[in-house]
Amino acid sequence: MSAIVTICANQKRFRPGPNSTPATLAPAPQATLVSTWLDLVGATAPVAAATDLYGGRAFGLARDVAAAAGTKLFVVSAGFGLVPGSQKLPAYSLTVARHDEDSIQRKAVGPFDPATWFEALTDGPYSVAWKDVFSEGDGRVLVALTKPYAEMATPTLAKLPASDLRRLRLFGAGLGTVLPAPLKPYLLPYDDRLDSLFPGTRSDFAQRGLVHFVQNVASTDGDYSTDAARVRALLAATKAPPRPERRAVTDETLLTLIRSRLSPRASASRLLRQLRDEDQMACEQGRFARLFRQAQIEGAAHDAP
Repeated sequence: MSAIVTICANQKRFRPGPNSTPATLAPAPQATLVSTWLDLVGATAPVAAATDLYGGRAFGLARDVAAAAGTKLFVVSAGFGLVPGSQKLPAYSLTVARHDEDSIQRKAVGPFDPATWFEALTDGPYSVAWKDVFSEGDGRVLVALTKPYAEMATPTLAKLPASDLRRLRLFGAGLGTVLPAPLKPYLLPYDDRLDSLFPGTRSDFAQRGLVHFVQNVASTDGDYSTDAARVRALLAATKAPPRPERRAVTDETLLTLIRSRLSPRASASRLLRQLRDEDQMACEQGRFARLFRQAQIEGAAHDAP
């Protein structure tokens, strides 16, 4: 393998400063927003390497398997572009998801295109280009994405020459509906049967597929067809587990439960698992991270003298 690429995480180990969220930006057209944002973060002191900035299980899986394999890690970031794992970054909070409190879309005057936003970020102070990722060697490049990040980052990836794309292996649930045509032939055929081989959530599906591939397939050379056949053979030996029926609830209901269980030593991952498995409530990881952070801020304000 030449490189592993994963997405950033809402969960971060450092709190952003006042100039490292969209809250400080005045509403403006997208081109103005990206220029202003890059100026802000370019003038903000880094706090940690990307590998140490992001938390959460999905990011941890990709980080750890890259380290174990001795392979360079890159991160697709909505705030910085395409970032080497060793790159030191400022603490920040930004997303292209419209309904998040740190959504850059909510500041846009006029249309907002995530792919154009990401392409502009790759000219920023912390980003590299896709060609730099593929220049790490001549082996496979493994890329684990969710659908929103695929929509944001893959239009630029698809511009690479065919000789590079033949080395690409893509991981992610439902990506076939959003990938540009040149990339669709390189999406590996993982499906819900992966949950029996490597249990987890939908939010870390891509990274679980990535880890499974590294541990069970990547040690042997092969083109895409050979790799895909190996994946299908491994999946053929198992069945997808029954998926639990979790009920949809409002943010306020989730906040009430989080507040009631919050303590100084509360584990976000353990609490999310409790909400899903014991309370049978549907809660996407990013949504939970936002509500957990809100409950923490409220708790800190209440405890202040």
